[in-house]
Amino acid sequence: MVHTSHALDLSDFDLTGKRALVTGGGDGLGRQFTEALLDAGAEVIIASRRKEFLDNVVSELKKRYERISAERCDVTDYDEVVALAARIGTVDILVNSSGLAHRAPWWEEQSLDWKRIMTLNVEAPFWLSQLFLPGMIKNQWGRIINISSIYGVVAGDERRYPGLGVHMPSYFTSKHALIGLTKFLAAQVAKSGVTVNALCPGSFDSPVNRQYFSPGPLLDAVSEATPMGRIGSDRELRTALLFLAAPGSSFITGQALVVDGGWTIW
Repeated sequence: MVHTSHALDLSDFDLTGKRALVTGGGDGLGRQFTEALLDAGAEVIIASRRKEFLDNVVSELKKRYERISAERCDVTDYDEVVALAARIGTVDILVNSSGLAHRAPWWEEQSLDWKRIMTLNVEAPFWLSQLFLPGMIKNQWGRIINISSIYGVVAGDERRYPGLGVHMPSYFTSKHALIGLTKFLAAQVAKSGVTVNALCPGSFDSPVNRQYFSPGPLLDAVSEATPMGRIGSDRELRTALLFLAAPGSSFITGQALVVDGGWTIW
């Protein structure tokens, strides 16, 4: 059925009155997501295991925003995640942004490192979704956004980084698994008013990427291998996150939105 069209209502992208939880929301890409949601009018709670760090972030952000708070939580500890959910109650938007990468050739990957990456990058988003989805379903509105990666949709082919090597088997596997979890949960709650999507950033300016990319041959290789010839800007990632979080994206679920300057089309 085709419905009569109406003029675009920009309030469809206003998050005033919405309450969001961003794990890993104090630094890196998570900080970008936090500020984007605050700019759109949402109340934001950031979660991290580093209390002193969180206090400093909140103090800084309160100079510009009122509706920002923080909760200390190690999301790899199931009991701490349960306690977090009990403390803060219902949220409208959950951004699973905590993540970690580990470098090792696949033939040298150790069991403990593999499990550590899988717990943070896959299990924690599942636990958080499991605990916060019931409130969203009850309210018939919610957004879960899992932060995956371009390496959740393609492999890290070393031919894209000649002579430099890309060895992160646990990271690549975890980000593929996170998209699988996204699709599964989206199908489970599709009629509830809750959407579940993944955001898959390419190369953006972040502490992790600066560690690996800046300055030098790897950054040059990544930029040259991207059709747009550069890495992404903060604004280009923030707007993608807001699109998935907004009321206006209500008919989009189970998708992996790739924001990569064309990296994955070659």
